[in-house]
Amino acid sequence: MNKYELTVVVNAKIEDDVRVATVEKVKEYVARYGGTVTNVNEWGKKRLAYPINDLNEGYYVLVKFVS
Repeated sequence: MNKYELTVVVNAKIEDDVRVATVEKVKEYVARYGGTVTNVNEWGKKRLAYPINDLNEGYYVLVKFVS
């Protein structure tokens, strides 16, 4: 099995329940295509290297999975 890491950056201004739902959706996508999530590590809010859609911060989540 191959090991993968996926870093997801979501809008830092969204509500906590929406952020949790977004992470769950990512986990569902991984499972749908035959992967198994082994670890989810929430890094929290971090400053972006450059503005994206006029936002300077993002909420980072690292998802590790095997496929």
